Amino acid sequence: MSAPETPGDPEMRHAGGPRADPALTAVYRLDRTDQATRARRAAAVRLRPLPDQEQYSSRAALTLPAADADPDRTPFVVEYDGAAVGFGVLDAVGYLDSLTDRPAEAALLRAFYIDASSQHRGHGRTAVRLLPALVREVAPAARWLYLTVNERNPAGVRAYTAGGFTDVGRYLGGGHGPQRVMRLAVEERP
Repeated sequence: MSAPETPGDPEMRHAGGPRADPALTAVYRLDRTDQATRARRAAAVRLRPLPDQEQYSSRAALTLPAADADPDRTPFVVEYDGAAVGFGVLDAVGYLDSLTDRPAEAALLRAFYIDASSQHRGHGRTAVRLLPALVREVAPAARWLYLTVNERNPAGVRAYTAGGFTDVGRYLGGGHGPQRVMRLAVEERP
């Protein structure tokens, strides 16, 4: 059971535990073959979103093999203080032509989630802020990172908004109903 929020204690802002220190968060590609990457891949496969979130993001045990089979996809893990806390996939092609009239200048965030045991600590928000550097590495022409989030997932919309994504409209595709299309600028930051 999660610790209750403690009034007046800035470290206990959410029932999930203390807020994470953004300086301890990193994002690592999982498309390499070195020993560290193999260990990160194994840790990512053990991650799971909350049960009601899995319908939207799936989980790495299923989406990592699909990413490995597609040369346009780059799987990644989010680590906090050396431990895996999240997973996602960057896609340089995907269904971007359905989301933007400039798909060659975009990348798509797919299958992104924070492990159920690590939610409500700021890991998602911090990871989203780290993604532009990874996008520039794997899709150098991309100026925007897009995603779709199900309209029945208001917590997801809030989390992406907190990470800097903006809502750009509605997308009617997807197997679970209408999606909100959101995007984040991928420009170089000083």
